[in-house]
Amino acid sequence: MKHLTIMVVIGFISLSINAQKVIEKSIPYTNQIIDVDLKFASNIDVKTWDKNTVYFKADIYTEDSQFQEFYKLHIEEKSGEIYITSEAEAVFKAYRKDCLEKNPDKKRNCYNTGDLTEFNYVLYVPKNAKFKISSINGDLKSEVIEGDFTADLINGNIDIKKYSGNLDLKTINGEIDLVMANSRLTAETIHGQIYADEKLDLKVTDRYVGQKVEGSFNNATNRLRLNTINGNMYLRL
Repeated sequence: MKHLTIMVVIGFISLSINAQKVIEKSIPYTNQIIDVDLKFASNIDVKTWDKNTVYFKADIYTEDSQFQEFYKLHIEEKSGEIYITSEAEAVFKAYRKDCLEKNPDKKRNCYNTGDLTEFNYVLYVPKNAKFKISSINGDLKSEVIEGDFTADLINGNIDIKKYSGNLDLKTINGEIDLVMANSRLTAETIHGQIYADEKLDLKVTDRYVGQKVEGSFNNATNRLRLNTINGNMYLRL
């Protein structure tokens, strides 16, 4: 197992959340599987490029720079895989501890720290790579994905404009917005609705709860699986 050195840059921006910490890392790519776990996120931007390098950037915003030291990013390589994992829980704990010390009579307010932090991520992966992103909170977007990609979100939307490769996209409390191309599609939702371009020829399966649709488009060279629990899907041409 190899632990990699991470470059850290600290700066300041003029926001109510006014302290910024930037972490950037470039990792040599030799056909590894890429597994990214960003448990707490605000925005996740995914890009593919022609370089044999995985590039990852984290923009961490907090109300005060003293809390940034508690944020940790782990990058490991082993057995043909690259693991990128964020740890933000200690940031929230530090906020709560500081708040309780300063406001002992307002304990309830000290557990609402969501508006005091922001975690934004950018990931570049080589074209045709196989990779996965997981997150509890965070919206994921991409202009172009070329490769086999899995997204597993709990509270977040997925928006992909163009793709080439197999996609497996899942979000529990969020929407999926996708421009369709060359795919064999299976899409399922429990408490959401599936809205599709009227030109898409879809087979609809009746279910007691939720919706399921299937279809093939163009050359159908890509496999596409979509799943939401409490969220709509928008399938576009």
